[in-house]
Amino acid sequence: MRRRIGACGLALLLTRGLAAQGHEHQGEGQWRPSLDVTAYLQYIHTSGLRGAYQLGSVNRVMLQTGGSGLGGTIRLRAMGSAEPLTLTDRGAPQLLQVSFTSGGETITDRAHPSPWLMELAASYERVIRGDMTVSLYGAAIGEPALGPPLYAHRASAVANSAVPLGHHSQDVTHSSFGVVTVGVAKAGGAVQLEFSAFNDRQPEDPGTVFYYDGARLDSYAARVTVATKGGSKLSGFYGYLPAAGGGHHHDALHRFGAALTHDGVPWSFSLVYSANDPLGGTPRANTALLEGARRWSAGHVLFARAEYVQRTDEELALIGSVNVLQDIEALQVGYAAALGWSGTRFRIGGYTTINLVPPQLESFYGTRTPLTLTAFGQLLVGL
Repeated sequence: MRRRIGACGLALLLTRGLAAQGHEHQGEGQWRPSLDVTAYLQYIHTSGLRGAYQLGSVNRVMLQTGGSGLGGTIRLRAMGSAEPLTLTDRGAPQLLQVSFTSGGETITDRAHPSPWLMELAASYERVIRGDMTVSLYGAAIGEPALGPPLYAHRASAVANSAVPLGHHSQDVTHSSFGVVTVGVAKAGGAVQLEFSAFNDRQPEDPGTVFYYDGARLDSYAARVTVATKGGSKLSGFYGYLPAAGGGHHHDALHRFGAALTHDGVPWSFSLVYSANDPLGGTPRANTALLEGARRWSAGHVLFARAEYVQRTDEELALIGSVNVLQDIEALQVGYAAALGWSGTRFRIGGYTTINLVPPQLESFYGTRTPLTLTAFGQLLVGL
């Protein structure tokens, strides 16, 4: 496991310095820390020639605090996961997901585990005029302004442990090793512009905590977001990513798309389009996602997700005579029933996913409709 002490020390100094600023205001009750824990214990079974099964845990812990400081508002965020242990470096079974490498081995039809440390970041926001706010976000590990809201944070996926098939074209940069973002917002955040420079290099070992080999802020992104009073947000985004090796290796590419999200009661939904457009003549790969959740006051959740993705033969690690791009669809439906007590919630549920693959992939998967069946328990703690 690689660790970069210099980067870690810099992040800790930043955190301590801003926290010290926060202690000046704690007596005034302005700084409010919070802790959120989400953990699934799940059994997954995928069918077909590339099928597998696993008992494991998808999980994440988020700690954040914020308050007045330096004439504006300071926020500190840290998020981590134990998935390198609870899912191992091979991740969770998921048919048709983008392949990745671990220990020099190509891992197919599995979703890679989240890293031990998913975010270590600080942000500063200040009103410079009556209707204008500027913000600065810096992260040793963090999320640039590229893509829709991360699937793990969307209300439409509140009880869904599955990684979207379009993840690698949508929000895969959420744990980048080095991010700087400048934002401008008007009218209380109704319209926001963000510009990021970040490092897109990723380690091959999912268990790596800090990774800055060859790190440079040479990836760029921009995003505009328009919010409504009804809880909907419409965003458009664009990014340029140079060629990168490691766990998320790719050629230089343009990434662009748009997303519409709605966090409402009882219905929440997300509609996402995103595409990777590589330089050098490789065809553009499109993705589309529609997901929704119906939540009851008791905590029960009915959820569904429909996806269309275009996969390259390299992403699926296929050996054979197949087209460069393959059209794939997936339909998922699930339900989670809630039990609860003060400050803690627990759900039990399950979902099934039907994947639709083109004729050229039938010989690799043994069927044109490989299935996934999952049963889970979900623990949510908020303090």
